[in-house]
Amino acid sequence: MNAQHPQHTTAEEAETVTEFAVAASARAVEVGAALLLALLVCPPLLILVVVVVVPLVALAILVSLVVAVFAAPYLLVRHLRGHRDAHAHLLTQRLRHAAHAVLDLLPHRIVADARRHTRAS
Repeated sequence: MNAQHPQHTTAEEAETVTEFAVAASARAVEVGAALLLALLVCPPLLILVVVVVVPLVALAILVSLVVAVFAAPYLLVRHLRGHRDAHAHLLTQRLRHAAHAVLDLLPHRIVADARRHTRAS
């Protein structure tokens, strides 16, 4: 029963987010329709949008593309190095442990440990 509770919580959260997205989309359509009506009624507003807003949107898109081009290789290398380093460290620890186990099984070490235990007894 407890294992299903997080799934229900996730489904409820997804439903809430979906309802919010639908409501926000409906509001955006209303605002867009009102803006279109205002632009049809008031041509100077259209000129203002073309002269001010369109270049700002184009500049924002250009800047975001440049940032994405420079950030993508950095994030990719960082992700791959971090992923490999974690596995390499774990592999190194396991190999070191295995090497010590093999060295402890060498005959001269077994004899030395047996002599130490017989003297201590």
